[in-house]
Formats: sequence, structure tokens, C-alpha cells
Amino acid sequence: MLLRRRCPHTGVINFFSQADPLLAVGSVVEPRAPQTEFAWRCYIDERACGVVPDAALAEVYLKRAIAKLDPQLLRAS
Repeated sequence: MLLRRRCPHTGVINFFSQADPLLAVGSVVEPRAPQTEFAWRCYIDERACGVVPDAALAEVYLKRAIAKLDPQLLRAS
């Protein structure tokens, strides 16, 4: 199961595992300018990242990448 927290200073949405709630396994970054895309990044694999038009889709891609690399992180404990 992933824990989701938004940084109040940067607006970045960080995702953490229950096993280690202090070390982010991924993030979604909101665009600062209008008409730009949301960036997502999986920290488990440096190649797993991308940009998409909305936050919900960014979260879907991030969770897919995490599930592919470490399926245990998405399971509820």
C-alpha cells in the first residue's frame, strides 16, 4: 500500500511505502505554467518516468511502474 503526501512548500506529491514511510518511492509534480504537463517519476528505477496531461493519469503511470518493479509495495498490509 502506498502512502500519498503533498509537500506544502513545493506542491510535489510524494508516494511512500508503509515499510519505509520516510523514503519516497515516487512522485508527481504539478506544472507551474498553464498548458504544461504533469511529470511523474519512480525512484525504484531511474528510467521509469514521464509526462502526462493530468495528475490522475500521472498517478496511474507511477503505480503501474511501481507494480512492475516491486508488486509488494502496492499490496495492503
